[in-house]
Amino acid sequence: MSTTLAPRPQNEERRVVAVKRTGIIDGKQADNFSIFCEMAKELTGFEYVSFSLFDENYQCGIASTDGVSGDKSERHEYNICSYVLLSSEPTLIPDLTKHEKWKSHPGLQEEDRWLGYAGFPVINKDNYALGTFCLLNREPLALNDKQITLVKGMCERIAHQIDTQTEQKEITAETVQTALKAFKTATKSADTSDLNDFLSLCSGKPISEPSFSKLVDFDLAKFENGEMLLSEAGKSLQRKMKLQPKVMKKSIIKTQNKPTFLDELLGEL
Repeated sequence: MSTTLAPRPQNEERRVVAVKRTGIIDGKQADNFSIFCEMAKELTGFEYVSFSLFDENYQCGIASTDGVSGDKSERHEYNICSYVLLSSEPTLIPDLTKHEKWKSHPGLQEEDRWLGYAGFPVINKDNYALGTFCLLNREPLALNDKQITLVKGMCERIAHQIDTQTEQKEITAETVQTALKAFKTATKSADTSDLNDFLSLCSGKPISEPSFSKLVDFDLAKFENGEMLLSEAGKSLQRKMKLQPKVMKKSIIKTQNKPTFLDELLGEL
């Protein structure tokens, strides 16, 4: 196989940064994207559909109709999908054996070869081609105009989902950083269990008496009418941390009946 590299987009350096920002490569997110592959297979009649992202060196499989994900292929000159990144329009090749450039592709010499090809770029909101949505068929096969339009729509939806996930991940990171900084400034405590107890109290979850006593010492909590409550200073800190009770309640999970809000929040990063 050739070791010559496939051409790179002109914005390759910035494009790779955008891909890595998503955190999807090696993130085991096949379940989030395989539905698009299955829908495209049913819609078009192509035998195999895959969604990949491209880092600086490899085409990285994220999801496919055969359930295989996580495989990586070098972006060499015979990697057809690498060329899909170079255009905002799909690369449609009904029969590779009749294509001037690809008729000599080494893969066509194999017994189990693919002849029908359709590759669509997945372009995010910042106009970076993050990856490709590729359809393959063992016999020559072409897409009609309606199918092309619908698959383009799927690619737009994939790109939107990636943009949304990336933004949510970064917002979560910023929220955690803000919370940690505000809590440490107010309490001088670097113990994350103290922060976890404070967040649990903010969201109405029970905490142990020793943990509550520590929050009282920080002037963040008070005992009133038989209830563990936030003090005025605690409520003020809660606002500074930009964490609202309703939002936090949706994020609380329990492990052995103990609230683990912070563990879950950090786990989303």
